[in-house]
Amino acid sequence: MNRLLRIAFVSDYLSPFTGGPRIMADIFTYLVKQHNYDVILITGIADPTFYTIYENYFNIIDLKIYDHKKLPHQQPSKIPGFLLKAGKILTRIPSLDIFHFNSHLPNILPYLPPPPKPKVCTIFHLEDVRNASGLFAKMFLPIFQNVLEVNSPCTLVHVPTEYTAEQVIERRIIARRRVIVIPCGIDLSNYLAVRKKPEPGTFLMIGRLEPRKHYEHAILAAKLARKYRKDLKLYIIGDGSLRPTLEQKIRAENLENTVKLLGNIDEQEKLELLAKAEALIHLGYPEGFGLVIIEALATGTPIITYDLPPMNEIIRNHIHGVLIEKGNIVQLVRSIIDFNINNYEEGILRAKSKQYDLRKITESFHILYTNLLQEKAYGFSC
Repeated sequence: MNRLLRIAFVSDYLSPFTGGPRIMADIFTYLVKQHNYDVILITGIADPTFYTIYENYFNIIDLKIYDHKKLPHQQPSKIPGFLLKAGKILTRIPSLDIFHFNSHLPNILPYLPPPPKPKVCTIFHLEDVRNASGLFAKMFLPIFQNVLEVNSPCTLVHVPTEYTAEQVIERRIIARRRVIVIPCGIDLSNYLAVRKKPEPGTFLMIGRLEPRKHYEHAILAAKLARKYRKDLKLYIIGDGSLRPTLEQKIRAENLENTVKLLGNIDEQEKLELLAKAEALIHLGYPEGFGLVIIEALATGTPIITYDLPPMNEIIRNHIHGVLIEKGNIVQLVRSIIDFNINNYEEGILRAKSKQYDLRKITESFHILYTNLLQEKAYGFSC
C-alpha cells in the first residue's frame, strides 16, 4: 500500500519517561518517516518534554484534562470527561483509516460510536485487582479492566508478551476478539554504541517512581548489602509521586551516600550510567514489558530481576542476568553481594537486545495495519 495511511492514536497521557506511550510514539515516528503515515495523537495530558521530542512528527491534540502530578487513574473524577471529549474528537476527524487505543482507559472508547473503521486496542499489562490501592481502584478496576477493557469491541487486541496474551484470553468473555503479540522495540543504535566500562559496586534502576516498581525492596537490599560491599552505589533514574516517600526512607535508613535519586536525566547521562553499572535492577510487577531491560542489554549490562513474566520471557537465568524469587529480599541482597559482571558475556547480552530493534518491530505494525485495511487480518499473526 503506497498511499498515505492516517491513524488516530489515543492515550490518556503522553510522556517520554513512561514505557507504553514512549514505545508507541517511537513506533509511530518511524512509520511517519519510513512509510509516510499521518498520525494524530489524542491525549488527556501531554508532558511538556513530549512536545520537544515528538511535535515535528505528529498532530498532538492535548485535552489538558489531567493533572501532571498524578496518573490518570489517580484522578477518577476526570475520567468521564476524558472519555467523552476524546470520543467526540474521534467522530470529527476526517479520512481516518485506523483507530489505535492505548491501555487502559482509552480501550473503553470503542464502546462509543466512532466511525466503522478498524480498531486496535493495546494492552501492555493487566493489573492484579487484589493489590489495588484506593477506593476507586478497588471498586471499579475489576469492572473497567476485567470486564470492559478485555472485552472491548475492537477489531483486535495487541499485546507485547505471550503472558499478557494468555491473561487477556483467560479473562475475556467475548472470544471473537483476536489477540496479536508484537513485542516492544527501541532504537538500539545509541545503546549498542556505548563502550561498557563497569565500575565495581555500581547498580542502576530506571523507571517511574510508583509503587508497582518496588523501589523499597532495592533500598532495603542496599542497606543490608553495603555491609559486605563497601563500594555499593545504587542510582535510581526517574520521577513520580513516590519520590517524597523514597527520599524519606533513604534518610531514615542513613543511605544518602549509598542510594541516589537522580530524577529524570538526559539521554547521554543515562547512557553513561548504563556504561558504568555492573547490573540493572528491575523489580517492577505487574509489568507490561520492561523497556529499560532492553536498553540495558544493548549496552552490555546484565539484569537482576524477579522471576516473573514478562521478565523471564526475555531474561535467561545466569545468561542475561539473575532471576530471583518474587519479593525475596534475602535473594536480592545475596545477588547484589555476589554479583560479578565478568560472569556475563557482553556480546550475548547485546545480541539478545537486537531481537527488539525498533525497525523490526515497527515493520510488524506496518504489516498489521495494511492487512487490517485490506481485510486480511483474520489468520494474520506477527
